[in-house]
Amino acid sequence: MGRTTIIALLAFIPVVANTLPAGAAANPPNIVVILADDLGNADLGYRGGEIHTPNIDTLAKGGVRLESFYGEPVCTPARAALMTGRYPMRYGLQTLVIFPSHTYGLPTDERTLPQALREAGYQTAMVGKWHLGHADKKYWPQNRGFDYFYGNVVGEVDYFTRERGGLTDWQRNGKFLKEQGYYTELIGSDAVRIIATHDTSNPLFLYVARWRRTPRTKHPAVRRCVQGHDQGSDPATYAGMITALDDQIGRMVAALDKKKMLDNTIIVFRATTAARRARCSPLAPDRRRSARKAAA
Repeated sequence: MGRTTIIALLAFIPVVANTLPAGAAANPPNIVVILADDLGNADLGYRGGEIHTPNIDTLAKGGVRLESFYGEPVCTPARAALMTGRYPMRYGLQTLVIFPSHTYGLPTDERTLPQALREAGYQTAMVGKWHLGHADKKYWPQNRGFDYFYGNVVGEVDYFTRERGGLTDWQRNGKFLKEQGYYTELIGSDAVRIIATHDTSNPLFLYVARWRRTPRTKHPAVRRCVQGHDQGSDPATYAGMITALDDQIGRMVAALDKKKMLDNTIIVFRATTAARRARCSPLAPDRRRSARKAAA
């Protein structure tokens, strides 16, 4: 099977997985889903944006672009729809995100994409932001179909400390960690490690979920990506974050190629919520002129 790239909403995969009996395919494809929060519609190179995204552009040019669909407005409903293949209003997650004070999560009677794929013989792994329930371990990724999880279960955390309200929300398979580094690079490196060490006798489902909030530009990881943009501006920081995301996608594709998995892998890249058109958005209308200067 040849490599397929889809730049799209992934609502169809849970449906396919739910109808696929274990062992039905002799050589089922690996599946890599890359989810990016708050990505503006025109903030990628292949969409006509002025931020250079060569790795994402390569996927888009060589794959299938599905660009006519409705997305959810905030993180939790978007993730719930992806994980279940069902409208979030069917199980009560259609409105707000799950905040740290909330005790609910994705209902445990909802069958998830990783559960279906694991039943079909897949090894399932996730890195990044879960945001589908944290107050009870029954909502955690490890109990919703993932064999492996590295990341945070609450929504927004600091990009460098992984803290929220003074508490660290960063774990590997339930063990909380204190690590140095930039969020996007950490989950990118772990995704590369998962691919490199994967036992290819079983297909891999890898879910990489990155979230976005403007980080501190003084951090070396962000400074590297902001180089060439207008230093000190919000659009420059945002452009640097998109560059960092693109870099990690390039590393993952290279790792798949090196492992000789690329030609039998479906890669899906999609955004959750679009960038807001409020003043807080780096690419809001009143900031577009500085954004063009930043990305020039």
